[in-house]
Amino acid sequence: MPWLTILIAVPLAGGVLVGLVPTRANTTLSKQIALGISLLTLVLTAVVAVQYDPGGGPQFTEDVVWIKFFGAHYALGLDGLGLSLVVLTAILTPVVMLASWHDGDHGRWGASAFFGWMLALEGLAIGVFAATDVFLFYVLFEATLIPIYFLVGGWGGPQRTRAAVKFLVYSLAGGLVMLASVVGLYVESAKAGPPSYLISDLARLDISREAVVIPLRPGHPGGVRRLPNGKLEIIVEGQGSLDEWLPELERQLAAATVRSA
Repeated sequence: MPWLTILIAVPLAGGVLVGLVPTRANTTLSKQIALGISLLTLVLTAVVAVQYDPGGGPQFTEDVVWIKFFGAHYALGLDGLGLSLVVLTAILTPVVMLASWHDGDHGRWGASAFFGWMLALEGLAIGVFAATDVFLFYVLFEATLIPIYFLVGGWGGPQRTRAAVKFLVYSLAGGLVMLASVVGLYVESAKAGPPSYLISDLARLDISREAVVIPLRPGHPGGVRRLPNGKLEIIVEGQGSLDEWLPELERQLAAATVRSA
């Protein structure tokens, strides 16, 4: 049984369902449905956790060719760390929903959208923690920005729109650096054979070289450094005002659910 796909699909489908509930008609109904779906996800996560073998390596694996030309796979699996993060996500979601039971009533789009976006974020976060294909991980990681943007922009503080836009712009800009690393892995894997984004394939690559720093821009001390063991390390120094968006974002996170996001 594709347990991880189910864990991702249940909150995502639930988010769509909750979002379709007319807020003005019955706000309590949308909240109850959202809480019920989050508890169902928690139960399914518990089933997965009970079946996990601590000494069995990656488990609950799924692997389907996604984009054959790029060597991208819809590949999922859990090791001990991934399972811990999935379990933590499943536990926190219903807890945060209860803690912010009335926060969604006073936002821009109502309680249905509030809890719908929260479920969508849960499903995408589980996908991020379970992805074993680098390209799939990148897509899911960037997709988590969408519900966070709407949660901040819809239920944040007085400057929520400014904070949400700044968060999205800076996060997308940072994502471009990660995309460059993803492309670099594709190039390296293509040198050794058929290109692949699977972590299991990339782990077998021999790309040991001297450490090289690729500057993000001329004269800037930060950059992307290739370590002798083949890993890529992002060096961030002297950002100046680039990191000022984070405190502003925190100031605008009025709702408990948005803070947890």
